[in-house]
Amino acid sequence: MSTPPFVDLPRGVEAISFPGGYGPLAGLLATPPGPSRGAILLIPGFTGSKEDFIALMPLLRDLGYVVARYDHRGQYQSCGPAELADYRMEEFVADAVRVIENLAATSGSPIHLVGHSFGGLVARGAAVHALVGPSSERNSDVFSSLTLLASGPGAVPAEMREMAQQFIDAMGVMSLREIWDHQEATDRAAGWIPPSDDVLAFLRGRFLANNPVALAAKAQILIDVNDTVDQLAAAVSTADLPTLVAYGELDNRWPPAEQLEMAGRLGARRFLFPGAGHSPNAEIPHWCAAALEGFFADSVNISALPVAFADLHQGYNDGMELLAPVQSTPEAAGEARRMLARQLVAWGLEDAVDDLELLASELVTNAIRYGKTPVAVRLISRGSTLRLEVTDGNSRDVPTPRVALDTESNGRGLSLVDAVATTWGVSIESSGKTVWAELTIAPTRN
Repeated sequence: MSTPPFVDLPRGVEAISFPGGYGPLAGLLATPPGPSRGAILLIPGFTGSKEDFIALMPLLRDLGYVVARYDHRGQYQSCGPAELADYRMEEFVADAVRVIENLAATSGSPIHLVGHSFGGLVARGAAVHALVGPSSERNSDVFSSLTLLASGPGAVPAEMREMAQQFIDAMGVMSLREIWDHQEATDRAAGWIPPSDDVLAFLRGRFLANNPVALAAKAQILIDVNDTVDQLAAAVSTADLPTLVAYGELDNRWPPAEQLEMAGRLGARRFLFPGAGHSPNAEIPHWCAAALEGFFADSVNISALPVAFADLHQGYNDGMELLAPVQSTPEAAGEARRMLARQLVAWGLEDAVDDLELLASELVTNAIRYGKTPVAVRLISRGSTLRLEVTDGNSRDVPTPRVALDTESNGRGLSLVDAVATTWGVSIESSGKTVWAELTIAPTRN
């Protein structure tokens, strides 16, 4: 389960309720002090709750967003039915659709939808319903973007399915209290230390407050749920809905390689958090907020804002990776420049924007003009270095700088790259080539 770093509600966050299909759904709402830049709905995972986002929520609020989250039916503070049949995936999705529509109406903004873990499965179902569901219920205008955070394409892997089945079996012979005590002892023996006594008391109370039928149903869904990525891919493509797949490199629920493949199938942007596990929202909230801000701002074509981050590296960390597909269109270079610029601003690296935009413009333009599909852009942070990689499917034509004639209006691109980049080069593989360039950066404090 996600472990929040603290449990006291941050400033500007209030408890509310949302309408659900069975009964009210307990929620939390944060409203920015100034004009709104959009609305965000955060959907929690299997054994978590709305509090999984308690450290992320104020960061997004301070960026100007209306931010909401809720407990699923039968989860923590939300009431739930007694019958297993009332906890089908369709019911969780229907609840999410109700909350999305309510938040869009009250905030006056389309929603940046973020689903974590099990919540990602619910979020994709809500997106498919709104985008390509029954014609009378379609509402593509309700979304600004979709983010699948530490979530997978379908059922969890075999080892996790076995654990989920053991959990279901245990609930048949043990009370939730007994299950909690056993799991806490196991976790402590493995080295787990709760952040504080208050957090431990919250985790225990939250688990015991769950409806056991809801827990069993969600565990069964994680075992059985089908891979519907292709259906989602068709839906987001038709609606042109910006989509992000983000995860920690140490995620132990769905393997990172599986989430990377899912991003490729969706044609989605991908963000990798180094050193993070299954809950980047709780483990590294500042870095998570910066990744989301870069994506959200780019999704609706507004200027990004830097995340308030106390230490030297602000909203980025060594090893972060942003990977995005590039369309072979005349607008692609400009779109890549703006995407990268917004991410740098969210990271607090405004001083590097101009140079990186120039590098992106030249490398992406060359890949589209002289390369082959697929084309992709990757931005990697490496301490005091930013590395930009542009890949394409042409492994035969290797770019080399040349001296352009005075009468030529182009041909100087790689000479500019050579002048601006700290270093650059080309890597050739059987599937294509990667042209890369590096910039030395000097992070500044807020």
